[in-house]
Amino acid sequence: MWDGKLKEDVDRMRKMSVFKKIQNITLEEYLTLLEQMKQAALSDMDSFPEKEKYMGDVQPGSFLGVRLRYRDDEDCLYADCSSAGPRPFARLRPYLWQFMEEESEELLGNKDFDEPAENKFYWEVTKYFRCRDRFYEQYAVIYSLKLEILGVEGYPYDFERRTFRDLNYEECFTEEQKFILGRARQLKNPMNVVLPYHPGDILYVDANPFGKPFYAVYCAETVSDREHFEWTKKEYGFYKREHPCLYISEDRKGLDITNLCGWFTDYIPFPYAPLDRIKVVDTCCDPALLKAAEMLKENPAIFWKWLDWRETGQSLEEKILAVRGVSI
Repeated sequence: MWDGKLKEDVDRMRKMSVFKKIQNITLEEYLTLLEQMKQAALSDMDSFPEKEKYMGDVQPGSFLGVRLRYRDDEDCLYADCSSAGPRPFARLRPYLWQFMEEESEELLGNKDFDEPAENKFYWEVTKYFRCRDRFYEQYAVIYSLKLEILGVEGYPYDFERRTFRDLNYEECFTEEQKFILGRARQLKNPMNVVLPYHPGDILYVDANPFGKPFYAVYCAETVSDREHFEWTKKEYGFYKREHPCLYISEDRKGLDITNLCGWFTDYIPFPYAPLDRIKVVDTCCDPALLKAAEMLKENPAIFWKWLDWRETGQSLEEKILAVRGVSI
């Protein structure tokens, strides 16, 4: 079922001019795209009032809405800071920028938190587009409390519906908006990216401010067997890579398997695949992860046994620690 959904997404992207040909890309190319998305959003947030066109049911009224978001910790003193609706602004500068700057200074100066405030809080600025009597979300830009752009998430889904496609509403969009919407899926689920990691590499993922940082062990480039892996190239035009990893799940209370290019661990709300937040390290403090790393280096095929254990509900941590003959 998932492959069918992916095929639909790939076909949809190919219909867009920027995605006539989809192929595997490098990590450097992905990071370049991330920076291009940031620059497109930064430009659009200050210029869309002059650049957007109005025709038919599309009327003036687009705006930016800002929310203060927080990392979902039980000890968060501002657990209700995202419950209110977005505060509207006509454009980024000067007033929205001043608002975030003043509020950020107050939070950054608060010494009551158990760790720096920038690790817990962030700004979400959403661009809304008016059509008929409804506002649609086009994209969101994530800012740190230090007002650095952390990422961009595009929302192309409403605009791909038939009512939008048939009436060519995209002609009202700015070039920056078309760029963001056209590349939103590539940034969110980059299953065509080739990563420079090897089975057994220990990865440190800096999830701040979306979640707590954590360690993971890189397992393989795909969860598919060789036959299915080759089939993905014929079906999609690129090799589908999920990049599965082993990590300590707070949600499952033990070892679990996630992937770096899709729905992420413990529902951490990354606005994009966090490939810019990963670095290879020599060690970590968890004995099960250390042992798993050594096992993968000796025999990468052991990962398929872990998948079987997970599917049958067995404890990965207990099974891995019970294996003899591997020293940590």
